[in-house]
Amino acid sequence: MDIQIKVGIIVINERGDILLIKEKLEKNSISLWNIVKGSYQGGETIMQAAIRECMEEASANVKLLSSLGTYVAEEQGKIRAQFNFLARANSDIIALALEKDQQSRGEAIEDTCWFTRENVGKIGKEEFASLRAYQLIQDWLSGKEFPIDSIQQVSM
Repeated sequence: MDIQIKVGIIVINERGDILLIKEKLEKNSISLWNIVKGSYQGGETIMQAAIRECMEEASANVKLLSSLGTYVAEEQGKIRAQFNFLARANSDIIALALEKDQQSRGEAIEDTCWFTRENVGKIGKEEFASLRAYQLIQDWLSGKEFPIDSIQQVSM
C-alpha cells in the first residue's frame, strides 16, 4: 500500500487574492491550475512542511492563519492524507523556482498568478490539476475554516 502525507495551502495576499500555480503533472496531458501543495517528509512539523512548500513552489514567505481541514483519498492501492492550510503571503512578489530545483523535486510549475475570490470561483474543476485542489478552494470559499491549533504535532 502506497501511503503519503501531503500538505495543501491556499495562499492569500493582504487583499484576499488567491495564489494559484500552473503545473504540468504526469497524470495530465496539459498544464492546469493548482494550489501550492507537496509532501510531508518528516524531520519537520506538518506546519513547517506547509511553509516550506510555499517557499519552494512560489518563493512565498507566509504565515499560516488557519486549518482548512484534512482530506483522505484512497484509490487503487494509494492512500493520501492531505492537511490543508490557509496562509497569508508577506508580499505579492512571487517567483518560480529554478528549473533544475523543480526537476530535483519532480515538479513542472510553469506560472503563478493571483486571482480574486470572484475569479477563482469561476474556474471550472476541469481546469484544475486535481479534484482535491478544486474541492479545497470550493470549501474555503464556502467558509470552512478551523483554528490553526486544531492541528498539533506531538511526541510518540
